[in-house]
Amino acid sequence: MSDVIRVDKSEGIAVVTITNPPMNVLNRAVVEALFETFIRLEHDDEVVAIVACGAGERAFMAGADIKEFPDALGQPGRARQLALRLHEVMNLIDRCPKPTIAALHGFVLGGGLELALAFDMRICDETTQLGLPEIKLGIFPGAGGTQRLPRLIGEAKAKELMFTGASVSAEDAFAIGLVNRVVARGEALREAEHVASVIAKRSLPALSRLKKAIDEGLAGTLAEGVLMEAELFDEVFQTDDSREGITAFIEKREPAFKNR
Repeated sequence: MSDVIRVDKSEGIAVVTITNPPMNVLNRAVVEALFETFIRLEHDDEVVAIVACGAGERAFMAGADIKEFPDALGQPGRARQLALRLHEVMNLIDRCPKPTIAALHGFVLGGGLELALAFDMRICDETTQLGLPEIKLGIFPGAGGTQRLPRLIGEAKAKELMFTGASVSAEDAFAIGLVNRVVARGEALREAEHVASVIAKRSLPALSRLKKAIDEGLAGTLAEGVLMEAELFDEVFQTDDSREGITAFIEKREPAFKNR
């Protein structure tokens, strides 16, 4: 197991904890550990839902490790290589066929927010401050933030946050649709695990196809999306879990899904 990532599994849920004190910054070690961890979890038959959190009380992730940035100054192509590797990791998480939830607290800035944006859901506690402050350094978000944030909260508000580098509170993040829920201080992980526990009782073959229908459908036209939905809808009816779920409903009992 990596020194900067810890994984705990229980009842279909994997909790991924980023442990890079004091602020859990996104350095090269964390990037590579996240990549290896999500590759492994994607193929772990025991895991249905994934929750990510940051260790300590100060931050989910306070951003990238700025001390690594000088390597790219005045070196054409270096920053591009960095961005492409970050995209590989963020895209891997984004496209994971299992539902993912980011449990946020404290500072969620820069690369930390970009990481959170790659998850399906974001649950934060009332202490959370979220933002993309890269413009204050004379640069801008390069780990997918310029693409994922506008798609989530709209172009105008996303531009405002990125142009100014301002942070938003938990309540403001909820109001603009950046996070799904706001809970009391210290309760984000508990709430995320609760939501994950509900999801983990569902059928993974259905969840994976549902996630694909939403994500890929949003990338195309409505006509293309509903056609793909029909294909995936047909696929899910061929699974053992669909037979079990429908039979259980008719028999007035809880289904026992086997993720097949």
